[in-house]
Amino acid sequence: MAELADHRAYLDAEMAALRATPLARRRGLLVAMLVDAYVDRLFAAGGRGDDILEFRAGVARDDAALRLILALGSAKGDVVVTTEAVPVALADYGKLSVADFMVSLYNDHSVQRLLLIDAHGQRHDLLDTLESAVTGLNRVQARQVAGQGGETET
Repeated sequence: MAELADHRAYLDAEMAALRATPLARRRGLLVAMLVDAYVDRLFAAGGRGDDILEFRAGVARDDAALRLILALGSAKGDVVVTTEAVPVALADYGKLSVADFMVSLYNDHSVQRLLLIDAHGQRHDLLDTLESAVTGLNRVQARQVAGQGGETET
């Protein structure tokens, strides 16, 4: 379990660093791979059966954000990361950081964001998806502690 705790501390530190530098593509990819590897470590921690692929499929089935991150980690090309300009509605300007606000003024009311593009062409904010995936990891780990396993019956 110490190995799991060390991995989680690393993941949390890199996630905090990504929040501070939300356009850092390499850091975003690192956090995504740390999330992916943490799923494997949860399996290895025990009580998950003997088929890691089945476990990963169950995790992906149960959580949309983890599904995207695990697909990105599979490197099959179904999910890719890109940087794109995203329009900002005037009503949302109060939510922007000062830096994003200044960029949007000179960029036709848009800001740059790291996005995941899924197999259907739908775009997902990478930072938001990673935040949700980390929350999903918390749920998977809580089920493990409670002894329920990582898969949901269909």
